[in-house]
Amino acid sequence: MSTVFKKFSKSDISIVPFNAHKQSTFNSASLSDAGGNFYSSSSPTVAYRSGTGFEWAGSSSLDDPNNHKKYFQLNHLFYKKSKLDYINKFSTIKYFDHYRVLHDKVNILSLPYKTIGYEIKKESFSLNQNSRNIKDDGKGNLYDIEYGTISSTTNTTDFKSENFRIFYLGPQNGHKLYDLKLKNGENLVNFEFNYSKDNLLDDSFLFNKIIYKDLNFSSKTLDGGSYPVLDFNGISSNIKSPHNSRYNFNQDNFAISFFVSNSVYNPNNNDKKYLISKSTTKTVIKSPNAITNPQVTGSSQGIEVEAEPQFPFEIYYQSSSINFDRHDGNITSTVSTISTSSNNMLHVVCQKVGSNLEIYIDGVKQKTATDNTTQCQNQANLYIGSKGGTTNFFTGSLSQIMIFEDSLSQTQINNLSQSIDNKPYVGNIFYSNGLATITKPNYQDILNPGNSNDFKLIYQGSHLIYENEYQCMVDQHEFDVTLNPSARKIKSKDSEDLANFATSSYFKPYVTTIGLYNDNGELLVVGKLGQPIRMSDETDTTYVVRYDT
Repeated sequence: MSTVFKKFSKSDISIVPFNAHKQSTFNSASLSDAGGNFYSSSSPTVAYRSGTGFEWAGSSSLDDPNNHKKYFQLNHLFYKKSKLDYINKFSTIKYFDHYRVLHDKVNILSLPYKTIGYEIKKESFSLNQNSRNIKDDGKGNLYDIEYGTISSTTNTTDFKSENFRIFYLGPQNGHKLYDLKLKNGENLVNFEFNYSKDNLLDDSFLFNKIIYKDLNFSSKTLDGGSYPVLDFNGISSNIKSPHNSRYNFNQDNFAISFFVSNSVYNPNNNDKKYLISKSTTKTVIKSPNAITNPQVTGSSQGIEVEAEPQFPFEIYYQSSSINFDRHDGNITSTVSTISTSSNNMLHVVCQKVGSNLEIYIDGVKQKTATDNTTQCQNQANLYIGSKGGTTNFFTGSLSQIMIFEDSLSQTQINNLSQSIDNKPYVGNIFYSNGLATITKPNYQDILNPGNSNDFKLIYQGSHLIYENEYQCMVDQHEFDVTLNPSARKIKSKDSEDLANFATSSYFKPYVTTIGLYNDNGELLVVGKLGQPIRMSDETDTTYVVRYDT
């Protein structure tokens, strides 16, 4: 006897999730129409707290409070202390794969939520504007394909790995510290020029300690972008970083890179104006004696004394030449090249490669000399802008100071000179949030609403789809009567008398449609067969119905 409905058991039902990727293509106009948008945002140059609330100085568009709110929200969620708060910011163990730097300006792209699903598909993002092609590397970074291709598994770009960069001072947060005498827009009382309030660490992943003295911060143009620089007054300005044995290069290859602007006020004489050195002065703990009470606070603090005569590197200006020296206590090896920069920032690389010392200016090798030194290690601190923090002070600006514990190839030096920060990255993409950012200063024409050039944007959204499978089991004695009106003597579904051809034992009904119903008898899903299937009274039959939700 036929039945009208048959219940499913749990074993008859399976639900399988899978991803479907839908591609979206927009330009600047169609993106807004679809619910997306792009913004420019910046950090305020001056902020202060009044009695009625938080206010911003200035009235231009760059000082719009909403502009700054976007900047601070973005910084709070994704950038602030990203190296230190790594687990919360990244949720991954690939520490060196993520590079997040937020300068004073950022352009933000917000994608329509309905197009991204639960996340943007990795390695599907492509942005074309102003003859530049920006893509994502599958790890949360946006890069310029001018340098090659990067993916989650391959890398055709030639930049020195972050694993070799043991010191890096941008300063990345220089835009927050233009005037060290100010805090929240107010002059500090009893200000000490030996600044040590906020930025105590360098910008590398190794967090080298930094001590500033009499420094000013400003900005200069590097390859079309405004980058923070360190300004030295030639009198007392300098930076000290405590001794690190990794800076003690003996026969090892190494490279030191920086951008420099030698002040036009710097006297053109033979006095040495030190840029970067590990020599002259070291910090030691004073030996206790009968007079010093070791229980008194500060009794065991470090003191500055003369360091060993040998040194792994000294880089300094002398007259109009940049000099790169090494000394092992007996032999001094040196290489120098004439370089005048006035107010233009030059990129300089001084490196040891095998038995040679080399100097590059703006990516071009200038001079090579033989290195005859042997053991050059010492316990001196690293000094920037002075010789040992006491003499030979430099007048001018420095930026993007890096030390690598390996030499650089010609291609790596070219890429470092052009990229400024030794990275092909121009911003970041946050896949699950539908946000992309352009953070690099010399790429601020990309996704800038003030730029009239249109862009083309392509990406794929990952939409979670569930495949629902129902196995409709039909026993051999079930559903053996047709409900088709054409099998009735009177062609009506209300007629009970079968036509003569339907009364034969050879007659079997055919299945053309399968319906799935809820407990209330309401039809939810209809499945149409590609061709009619004849029912059997000799064996069971299983129909599989699949649909996606």
